[in-house]
Amino acid sequence: MTGVAILGSGFMARTHAAAWGAHADRAAVRVVASRTQAGAASVAEGCGADATDDLAAAIARDDVDVVDICLPTTLHREWAEAAFAAGKDVLLEKPIALDPADAEAIIAARDASGRRLLVGLVLRFWPEYEELHALAAQGAIGAVRSVSALRLSPPPDWNDWMIDPAQSGGAAVDLMVHDFDQVAMLLGEPLRVHAGAVPGGPHGAPQHVVATVTCEHGTGVVEGGLLLPPSYPFTSGIRVLGDAGVLEYPFSAGASEDGGNIGGVDQAANALTRYPAAGDAVRVDVASGDPWARQCAYLLDRIEADQPIDRATGEDALRALRIALAANRSIASGAAEAV
Repeated sequence: MTGVAILGSGFMARTHAAAWGAHADRAAVRVVASRTQAGAASVAEGCGADATDDLAAAIARDDVDVVDICLPTTLHREWAEAAFAAGKDVLLEKPIALDPADAEAIIAARDASGRRLLVGLVLRFWPEYEELHALAAQGAIGAVRSVSALRLSPPPDWNDWMIDPAQSGGAAVDLMVHDFDQVAMLLGEPLRVHAGAVPGGPHGAPQHVVATVTCEHGTGVVEGGLLLPPSYPFTSGIRVLGDAGVLEYPFSAGASEDGGNIGGVDQAANALTRYPAAGDAVRVDVASGDPWARQCAYLLDRIEADQPIDRATGEDALRALRIALAANRSIASGAAEAV
């Protein structure tokens, strides 16, 4: 049985707690640690775990094998390094860090410890995205030439730090990093980014961004923003153009009733579809599954098989971060910026 310590008490900590709960035969959340005892208790009571405001003590416990870090991004390096120093495997929410130096330090700490690092680029465990990549790799739409993606959300009202670019990096880093990762997966090494932003976000932040990413094998366009009105549903999607067709996956969710920005989902309305160069569109049936639970299952599989992480690695997360930071630089300069 793999023991887990969750650091954090926000909606992602609750999401991760539920994901670990889906594997009660393989893993158990032993302790939830947050900067306040009340915050820790609010998550711990839902998964039968201990609660503490002593993060270091939670990491040091003998019954903890994995440290699941759901803290604000500015704290990622400190607590990832502490977890690795304690000999634990780490699941680290995205983005890996706010700057490449901290990301590289986390990767170095992983290497020095010999432990595993899985970064929460959860689209890599989303069933429809997984199937889209499998079809693209099989040549279902020929050679991939272009990718378009979007990720649109009302302002985050479940915490007080995500809207501040000094703490979150703005929409490009905190929100669009998922889609930048997808673009690089499909089009190869990112070379440069040209981005623009809607002015007037809180704290002067670039909170609605459109970025063109030039990659080794094609061009991606990503739109992401946190300025949609509360009545607007969380919406995302990806369209992949090949020289023999298109793959497209739209996603829309209802309003969340317990924090966060994703509520109920109508799976029938969110269908992966293949549009071949000749013939009719084909809906691709994909077995549904909670991507956060699948992410946990993958980590457990690697631990139990004593194998390293080969999906959503620190290096993958660093590459996505570099694209996001290039987008922010481009917004400031008005010119294309090298990744």
